[in-house]
Amino acid sequence: MNLKIEFAENLVSLSLIRQKNIPCLCRVSGSLFEVVFQSPLQDVVGVVDGWDRKLLEERAVVGAGGSFTHYKHGMVTLSEIQMGLYNIIDLSFFYSDYGWCPILIGGVYAPPGNFLDDEREDTIGRL
Repeated sequence: MNLKIEFAENLVSLSLIRQKNIPCLCRVSGSLFEVVFQSPLQDVVGVVDGWDRKLLEERAVVGAGGSFTHYKHGMVTLSEIQMGLYNIIDLSFFYSDYGWCPILIGGVYAPPGNFLDDEREDTIGRL
């Protein structure tokens, strides 16, 4: 998965993209997947390419009742490919009832979650 985003060209942006587990908001609606960075970071929105809805939904529970199927706080780690284009190395969504659900680890999809199991095996909520 890649993130297309235009960060401001300054020291804050350079420092930000070198961080691991950057806090963000992830929004998915139809074929649109956005990653939003907000205050105290720079306010900027990027679009994710190369993602698969089926694979995402195996790792992140779908919500209902709004325009977005996923609207979750997340953490993302990026690696610059070129200016304005970043490879997503790690990505997790946070759920109040499951904790952190990894979507990508090391640039590949994490193992699917087991969201329907009452015993909640170790496959979910673990980084």
